Amino acid sequence: MQSSVTQGVAGSSPVQTAKLIERWAFLNLGFMYYVYIIFSERHQIYYKGYTEQLVKRIDDHNQGKSRYTKGKGTWELVFYRTFKEKREALIYEKKLKRQNQGYIQWLLEQSTNEFFKD
Repeated sequence: MQSSVTQGVAGSSPVQTAKLIERWAFLNLGFMYYVYIIFSERHQIYYKGYTEQLVKRIDDHNQGKSRYTKGKGTWELVFYRTFKEKREALIYEKKLKRQNQGYIQWLLEQSTNEFFKD
């Protein structure tokens, strides 16, 4: 029986296909660094952060696992940008943390916001 990963791939060995998918995921997802902005509607505040696991990190914020965002309501992802280099992501995060709310609102509308590209 084929796994759901390889099912329906015509003319391919299930083992080879699974290895290719695993290698692609490792190369393309394993080394991505994210700078993100989340918004609390209830408190009208933005939080800027860095992570290697975007979905998990947003869940952590909404489950109260982050000291700063805990107890401030539901957090909504409004911006993210990917980086291949960790250093670049950390520099960008530091830059964002120094910006005022007006700049952040402007940034949300820009083409660098990958949130709207999905």
